[in-house]
Amino acid sequence: MEALKVKEMMKREVPQVKTIKIEPACMRYGVGKNTMRKIAEDAGAVVRIGKSYLINVSKVDKYMDALSGE
Repeated sequence: MEALKVKEMMKREVPQVKTIKIEPACMRYGVGKNTMRKIAEDAGAVVRIGKSYLINVSKVDKYMDALSGE
């Protein structure tokens, strides 16, 4: 019974994160906060919910790909 529960839990997929905060975005892309804010704004990836400043990762990825010519 216990093994069945573990097996079921392993089958579940971890949901993909669509937005992240500024600090993890800086670490992901290897840039500072001001540069990350500029990139996010240029990419149209800024999501504001109340006081939270979130960045849509998929939009930034597409923007970065377009910059690099991919």
